[in-house]
Amino acid sequence: MPNMITHYRLLEMVAERGVEFHANALNLHRKYSEFRPVRGDGECFYRSFIFSYLEQVLDRHDTHEEHRLLVAVKEMARQHARLGWASEFSRSHKAFNKLIKKVMKWKKQDRWKLVPTTSRKEKLLRFFNSSGRRNGIYAFLRFVTAIWMCSHNEDFEPLVPEINNSYTLKDWCFREVIPDKVFTDHVPIVALVTALGVPLRVEYLFQAAGQDLYTGQVSHDNMPTSTSCPSHPHQIPADHKVPRVTVLYTVAHYDIIYPHPDAAVNQHSDEAESPTSESTSQDQGGSCSGEKSGKEQIA
Repeated sequence: MPNMITHYRLLEMVAERGVEFHANALNLHRKYSEFRPVRGDGECFYRSFIFSYLEQVLDRHDTHEEHRLLVAVKEMARQHARLGWASEFSRSHKAFNKLIKKVMKWKKQDRWKLVPTTSRKEKLLRFFNSSGRRNGIYAFLRFVTAIWMCSHNEDFEPLVPEINNSYTLKDWCFREVIPDKVFTDHVPIVALVTALGVPLRVEYLFQAAGQDLYTGQVSHDNMPTSTSCPSHPHQIPADHKVPRVTVLYTVAHYDIIYPHPDAAVNQHSDEAESPTSESTSQDQGGSCSGEKSGKEQIA
């Protein structure tokens, strides 16, 4: 993964930090084949998560995952209604649904035209690099995070030390989760991926062991067998596998990394095509360095 080595100036870091850091970087290099830098502006996790997830969805020929996701999103809308919040959730919910339906449309058009999946991914990259269009998506993911946390407050209140009799979990979410460009950490991340049912692995550049924050194998996971839409029912196979997202954490920042197709870390490598490199590269922004990378930055 030469682009990651130059992007983070790993050779210089190895000289400064020694053998242990060299081993960490080498292990990442062995397990992962490609790297995509993501702009660092407080939205880096949400940007990394949803882009990597949708890239894998675009690799698939069927639309089972899109329909599964829309069922999960519909449940988030129900939970939001039960909470009775006055918020902008409805607007961001529409923006997110529109994007997922756009993804299904891209897949249908490209199959009909016999266009490779790289064309779909270029459209996805243009979408996320267009100012204004992507912001509603990040807002929706933040709302989902807060909704899940407050709907499962018994699980999350003990994890937020600031909570007390005068400062509720809802107060914390409206201050630390929902506003845009507020950096997110472990606890909200677990809430988001659990709410959407998307497995997530986080690798760390400055420590040896990565971790699976959510594997999808817990008791409340109930894979829908149908979208239960009377006019357009869609059957989801019982053995359906949800794409697993992998991100790389550095210093208060997340980027996307891509497992080797034959690596043990990639549990579902047979379900998707290997990611392809775009030819265009650009200067990195946010907390990223100024190096070039083989995969174009998500701005």
